[in-house]
Amino acid sequence: MAAPGQRGESAAGVAAGRRLWRRDEGELIEEARALLGLFGMAEVADQRAGHLSGGQKRMLEVMRALMTRPRLLLLDEPMAGLAPGLAGRLEAACQQLASAGMTILLVEHELRAVERLCEQVVVMAQGRVISEGRMAELRTRKEVQDAYVVG
Repeated sequence: MAAPGQRGESAAGVAAGRRLWRRDEGELIEEARALLGLFGMAEVADQRAGHLSGGQKRMLEVMRALMTRPRLLLLDEPMAGLAPGLAGRLEAACQQLASAGMTILLVEHELRAVERLCEQVVVMAQGRVISEGRMAELRTRKEVQDAYVVG
């Protein structure tokens, strides 16, 4: 649904009929099924979104965003409220996407996930950057500790 430029959704595409857009539709279905596999959601492929759990709906949102073929994927606290199994699936999918060249900007408070997923981390407090680097280094910096431990 989210894929841009589908020929079957234009007036000309409707008039021309299925022969114009059948192959495109098949390719998009394959792409969607590949994403379902990547996110470990193939078993619920035929369920309506309204019947999915909250975490599965979150995964579906990410997959819909990926169907637009973005150059940059922005994820704002994707781990919040996810069951551990779904969080693990989301992490694994993000790692595979990044390995394939996808740029991912992750805003996240789950620091263990940040450490596993991010090469470069920017720490912000009260709307300003207070430190940058690898997570292992940032844990030792006083300004980061003061902002997140002392508060």
